[in-house]
Amino acid sequence: MRMTESFATTVAAVAPVVWLVGAVEYHQVAKRMKDGFEEGERLLAETKAELERASDAEVLAFEWTEQQRRTLRGRRELVPVFMVWSVITGSLLIAMIFALHWLAVGDEKNAASAEVTFCLASLVGSFALVSVMPVAAAQRQTDRVNKRRAVLRKEIGQLKKAARERSSS
Repeated sequence: MRMTESFATTVAAVAPVVWLVGAVEYHQVAKRMKDGFEEGERLLAETKAELERASDAEVLAFEWTEQQRRTLRGRRELVPVFMVWSVITGSLLIAMIFALHWLAVGDEKNAASAEVTFCLASLVGSFALVSVMPVAAAQRQTDRVNKRRAVLRKEIGQLKKAARERSSS
């Protein structure tokens, strides 16, 4: 593969648009991570304040609930997503620089295939990520909702069972 004017123009035009989408997603992931860690910090501060007022027996008996443990872990599952977006947005910037430099210099003899391959891989990777991430996020949210619903249905069933047992006694 060799760099051509039409390919360099396409990269220079498309990469900033995809980079912008990536930058917005990157910001959203960073915000969710920050919010998760701040929520964990608030939980720690509230728990510390409660334990300072508690008796020694209450302090010794204290244990974190599963929900509190999840809160304390923050949004660590987002770190790989954050890193992938970092790589993608960085590679798109480099691809734009390659394309714009080639367009500015227009050196047909120096149309390096490595730069073309990098530009192509950056664009294809970013298109894939921009396409897959919303679907993956929606699937993950659906799975969480379904798990919560299953737990609630089970608890409702237990409440009904207990009510039947009490009413038959």
